[in-house]
Amino acid sequence: MKNNMDDATTDASQFEQERKNLAQQRARRQTVDRTLAAVVPLVFWQLAAEYFGKKWISSPYDVGMRIWSMTLDGSLAMHSWETFREAMLGLLIGVILGIIFGIMLGMWRRLADAVDPVVMGLYSLPRVSLAPLFIIWLGIGLLAKVTLVASMVVFVVLFSVREGVRNIDREIIESFRSMNASKIAMIRHVITPSLMPWLMTSIRIGIGMSLVGAVVGEMIGSSRGLGWYVNHSSGVYDMTGAITALFVLMLMAMAFNGLLALIERRVLHWRSSSDSWMLK
Repeated sequence: MKNNMDDATTDASQFEQERKNLAQQRARRQTVDRTLAAVVPLVFWQLAAEYFGKKWISSPYDVGMRIWSMTLDGSLAMHSWETFREAMLGLLIGVILGIIFGIMLGMWRRLADAVDPVVMGLYSLPRVSLAPLFIIWLGIGLLAKVTLVASMVVFVVLFSVREGVRNIDREIIESFRSMNASKIAMIRHVITPSLMPWLMTSIRIGIGMSLVGAVVGEMIGSSRGLGWYVNHSSGVYDMTGAITALFVLMLMAMAFNGLLALIERRVLHWRSSSDSWMLK
């Protein structure tokens, strides 16, 4: 009996060690792949700048030097913070409203059938074209940009959450009801876990849309922000400044998505093996 227990312990330790080795190999491979994915575009960018001329496309070196100089004089932090708070506040409001309305439309079929044409009509409006109206109605301050961002995010979250509610396994809900489970328990143990994958996907999409909304609002009416900096730099034919602002926006979006990926791995840890069918 003791020998069998020792063998089982040894097998378990060997399996755990193999799992750690595979995880380390995957981490090293991912580091190499991501390094190549970052370096190769930079190389092509530098070659394109040399071929077409830096006044048309600038270069990674010039952009890096502009970022450094803007960091030293504080303008990078000022413009980035302005765009960041506009995008994040609008994203937060859009996500909250999208969750509320998405759950309502997902749970009440009669309400969904009644308002669906109106919702689709509002969704079909190009929110970018509404930016001048928001500026006229709400001024050039923070509120107009936040409203524009929220209007771009809310429909993405609404549709995703609505479909998530409609795709919840009804047998599970009926099982909970048969056990006389409370509504709080049903929300906690059934609805919330079922909606999280849909919600995370919509937020990932919403991050990019929130930055777009903030930049568009700044380009139409603002005195600071990365969108304003793009508009201002383009107006004085400063390609390095315009591309620098766009590059910082890209880095910001990558940072947000990286943070969301960490949260998603923690919240949806039960989906960790769902990509086993994908090509390696």
